[in-house]
Amino acid sequence: MTKKEIVNIEKFYKKLWLYKSFLYHNVEFYTKKKIDEQTKYIINALNIKKRNKRIEYVFDRACDLLDNQNKGINICGFKDCKCWVQQELNNGTKCGCCRLCIYATENGCPSQNVACKLFNCSEVTKRYKVLTYKDLKILKVLGLYQRVFIKHNYFTIREDALKDLYSYSLVYSTIRLLYRIIRNLILLKKQGNWNHKLTGR
Repeated sequence: MTKKEIVNIEKFYKKLWLYKSFLYHNVEFYTKKKIDEQTKYIINALNIKKRNKRIEYVFDRACDLLDNQNKGINICGFKDCKCWVQQELNNGTKCGCCRLCIYATENGCPSQNVACKLFNCSEVTKRYKVLTYKDLKILKVLGLYQRVFIKHNYFTIREDALKDLYSYSLVYSTIRLLYRIIRNLILLKKQGNWNHKLTGR
């Protein structure tokens, strides 16, 4: 495999669209420059030549970056399973914005999802500095459809979110997403949690 040294980081980012293409499938990237964490992740991702493995790596590192931004801080202000807003409204709802997800528990989310981690209500953003979609430079390693999908794929566990990104078809992934949303709402209604979770009654 051919090795390519990254000398100019700014030029590297400008050519990232090219470096992630099949033309550089047999090229291993490296740099002797002092680089930030995300640039290191991007280089690592480019050196993963199997498509699905690269997508998985990008997904997991994006989750790590979002988790580490406010690590150890209760940014939603949960107290007795109620977030800042729910404590103020005192309307009986719990689990914050995750209350309408079938996977949510009173102990938090059992999985990892970039879209969910990117979502922060105004109450959170006015109290803390959070990472946004634009801050996650590592997502540039993904294709356009994948970048669009990864930030809107709510109510989904890690495994399903990755399957959507693995797909080559936007239509197929969209159908999968719509199916999960409908299934989510039906299951909540069957469990008798819909009205309570939505209104607190």
